[in-house]
Amino acid sequence: MDGLDILGRVRMKVLVIDDNEAIQEIIAEILGVDGYVTEIAGSIEEARSKLSSFKPNGILLDSVVNGESSLPFLDELDPKSGIKVLILTSGKEKLPKDSPLVYGHIQKPFRSVDIIDNVRGMTLGEAAAAKKKKTKFKLFGHKKPESEDAHEAEIHFGRSYVVFENEPSLVYMMAHALQVKGCDVMVVTAESVKYVNDKIGGETMRILGLSSRLKAGYIEMSKLGTLMASMVEFIDQNTKPVVILDNLQPLIEANSLNGVLTMIYQLINGGAKKTSSVIISAPESSFTDKDKDLLLKNMELYKETRA
Repeated sequence: MDGLDILGRVRMKVLVIDDNEAIQEIIAEILGVDGYVTEIAGSIEEARSKLSSFKPNGILLDSVVNGESSLPFLDELDPKSGIKVLILTSGKEKLPKDSPLVYGHIQKPFRSVDIIDNVRGMTLGEAAAAKKKKTKFKLFGHKKPESEDAHEAEIHFGRSYVVFENEPSLVYMMAHALQVKGCDVMVVTAESVKYVNDKIGGETMRILGLSSRLKAGYIEMSKLGTLMASMVEFIDQNTKPVVILDNLQPLIEANSLNGVLTMIYQLINGGAKKTSSVIISAPESSFTDKDKDLLLKNMELYKETRA
């Protein structure tokens, strides 16, 4: 049964209210791995309907839904229902401090562990959540870096890098260097697979093609959840996995900057099963200074050194 776990216990239910499809898919995947049943509402109107039919144990509420504050929705909830609310926030909104309904808030971009720890506390209670926390959550991201050199002590397997370039070039050199050093490399690209293969010259390198429409053998650029799952699968199945996104710009245009940054953040920071590296390339003009600061909290800026 969908509402029971493998031991026959009732699974806790979480209603996710967010209009960003990428975040919807990521949160649903994170909570699903931890045994939660989720329902998605892309609007407050849809949330009202699902509140009565789904009967959630807790709610994850984006503070802004479809361009408007979602916080008035809290007034529609019955304090006696026992439902608690976690608010996703960008940090700019003024959040209610004294509402008995609000369990807490999570600032975006978030880590997988932020979602899991807070949802467990909200739905299970602090004591039970603390006990369950001893079981490590493993889905996205990686452990602390190893100190293995990949190319003249400049690229280290286990670290993640940002390369600012208008067209992918340096990032292909990094891919080749890492493969020569024995890493398992996957390049995610909106270019033709043949073009990237010819450019890098890596016959055993995995090339994952992206397409703006449904196309056999490719992933649709708008399906960030599917892309995330493919990258995680590659990491889990290889010994020294390196995932390279050779140009973020098409992904940003097909989705949103926030959705793409959230996906990358989850991939790097969520606590995956093994050490990995994530390398992204994009025009510097794609990001504001604030966006760059967020990226560089989790990744290193890579610049080519010249003799």
